Amino acid sequence: MSMINNADGMAIHYVDDTAAFNSLCDQWRNTEYLAIDTEFVRTSTFYPIIGLLQIADETSCYLVDPLKIDDWSAFSDLLVNSQCCFVIHSCSEDLNLLQIFLGCLPAKLFDTQLAAAFLGMGLSVSYQALVSELLGIGVAKDETRSDWTKRPLTEAQILYAATDVRYLLQVQGILKNRLIEKGMLQWFEAECERQKTSAAGSEVEKHWESFYIGLSNAWKLDDPGLILLQRLCYWREQEARTKNKPRNWIVKDNELLKLANDLSQTEKISLDAVMAVQEVDRRFLSRYGNELLHLLVTTESGLGRINRDLLNKPLSAALRKKLKQCQKIVSIKAEELEMAPELLGRKKQLLELFRDYERAGQIEWTGEFSGWRRHILEAEFLLIMSGEV
Repeated sequence: MSMINNADGMAIHYVDDTAAFNSLCDQWRNTEYLAIDTEFVRTSTFYPIIGLLQIADETSCYLVDPLKIDDWSAFSDLLVNSQCCFVIHSCSEDLNLLQIFLGCLPAKLFDTQLAAAFLGMGLSVSYQALVSELLGIGVAKDETRSDWTKRPLTEAQILYAATDVRYLLQVQGILKNRLIEKGMLQWFEAECERQKTSAAGSEVEKHWESFYIGLSNAWKLDDPGLILLQRLCYWREQEARTKNKPRNWIVKDNELLKLANDLSQTEKISLDAVMAVQEVDRRFLSRYGNELLHLLVTTESGLGRINRDLLNKPLSAALRKKLKQCQKIVSIKAEELEMAPELLGRKKQLLELFRDYERAGQIEWTGEFSGWRRHILEAEFLLIMSGEV
């Protein structure tokens, strides 16, 4: 480990030795808060390739070189088993990377972007904007698209990477105090836990069985077509991970829909029928035709039953009217609470709530609406659904 520079008066240490990194992890076990960030490359792969891990405590910034560290068990243990809370700005991609790279997530998390949304500073405020507003300090962002897997890192990369965690602990302290003043700390902590749950589920194969519902026009298919689409989507998830290529590099959503629709209308699925589907990349069909045939004609797929109730089917005119009323309530409540309205209820969340209502005949306060959001919205939503508003 060596000190290589400073970021606005704070020392920057480059950590490329496993023993030194382990020693730091032991030292940090008694630290209340650590700021972390990751730099990675994901231009042509399904999984992100980590290029750098940045950590800041109260005194220094540390740039940990993952190309040189050969044992991450001490850091994994620090994440999972210490009392340390990890401060991250816009945590979703970093959590995804940690889950994939280390197979674990922080036991305690503080997302500064999420905290800012609770405080009415915008749903997706940038780190640079947050540091500027709260601390009056300008932060450059001109190295965002660097290749972080190349060595040596440039001085500009080093300063950029260190600055990304340099002010996080100061920002976190201000945001936490404001959350406490507004009585929103528990709501915020519940949302941080939800972020972790989402990241932990990304590699659970059982979840891939329902990926077909995410395709926007899946509701137009009949049941045989949906069964085929479910198999195709599940297969693509496996293939993208096995080949480590982006989903759309394997096959695009609209091509999966076309395959499922056309083949569900054929009397018998054969290789000729697969190859004859139009508007699907010929190279894809040539490469995977036989594999797709086997996938689609197998009697038992081992996947769960399809569920049409989960599809993104357009709402009826009456429910669309109620949806607009509920969106207005969300805006009013968010303004009263001085929080980002999208945090309280995005349209996508509300649509899921309404589809559940259409299926069950009552509001089912599940998922994202099961906690603090229900507490805020339930009374007005029930009046709207009952026709009293």
